[in-house]
Amino acid sequence: MKVLFIGSNFGNGHLQFLALKKMYKNVEKIDPSFVIGKNKLISYIFHKISPKILEPIINIYVNRKIKNNYDLIYVKAGEYIGKDLIIILKKKTKKIVYFCNDNPFVERDKKRWDLFHPASKFYDLIIFQDKSRISGAKKKGLKKVIIVTPPYDKNIHKKINLKKKNKDVVFVGTWSKQKGYFIKRLIELGLKIKIYGSNWKKDKNFQSIRKFITTGHLKFMNYTKIIRSSKIAIALYSDENKDTITARSLEIPAIGTFMLSKKTPTMTKLFKENKEVVFFKTPEECFKKCNFYIQNSRKREIIARNGYNKVRKHLSVSNEDLIKKIIQITFNK
Repeated sequence: MKVLFIGSNFGNGHLQFLALKKMYKNVEKIDPSFVIGKNKLISYIFHKISPKILEPIINIYVNRKIKNNYDLIYVKAGEYIGKDLIIILKKKTKKIVYFCNDNPFVERDKKRWDLFHPASKFYDLIIFQDKSRISGAKKKGLKKVIIVTPPYDKNIHKKINLKKKNKDVVFVGTWSKQKGYFIKRLIELGLKIKIYGSNWKKDKNFQSIRKFITTGHLKFMNYTKIIRSSKIAIALYSDENKDTITARSLEIPAIGTFMLSKKTPTMTKLFKENKEVVFFKTPEECFKKCNFYIQNSRKREIIARNGYNKVRKHLSVSNEDLIKKIIQITFNK
């Protein structure tokens, strides 16, 4: 099978590209985000004014990179592909699919999805990882949609040997107002927590909590080392994005670390409460459970082991599993 992957050179999208490369010999890649690069002005135009201003440049860039005809075009950067471009791409492939781990149906991301919406009906399949996307997809008239469990990567999200767990509690994630409030409340209660992620300087209380924060994106094995070196990893979800599950929900137990997760309907269906994962509803409840499981290492380790076994042995949710499922559905195999 000849495949073209359209997505970035970093993050979980790149891991899906690597999984495709393992499965098929002929896999090419185009990264449309190259048009923006690190230019803050162009990024501002794309996300805050309108990506349609940059659409002609994106279309020219992608078209020049296309070398062949393909059996499958696998899109991971759908915000860059407008109606004109997807019509061109469809002439170059038997099938075109889009894996979207975000929510293009909410207001959070401003203008980011202005190109996607006119193009969305042209995909042969769109894959989301949260059931909260279904209502938005229906309103847009999208019928070729499936929901999958977020994938983890077998080679990255795994147990690694460390001399000891030198952190009590970590949270890894991009800042949002609600996450900022939640973390600040945990710190006020006295929790010793380490925070890693992007955009935390935007928080109004950043100066008072900055000693707990390491800003910036954690890449691949650095991410695994941080999670693995902690006794507890907290999983929070974005209300603005209507998230009820994210990739971290699978990555943390796959790494072998005890996960303390915000309670959502999706998570309670996937994991057994207090056996594979522990849930909380409020910062106060999270704080109490952090303290309890820091002190009770045996119970914590049993739950972490059960969560690890659930993800890696009983759920077929690796990147390779995801791609196999997508291809089976797309080609009716």
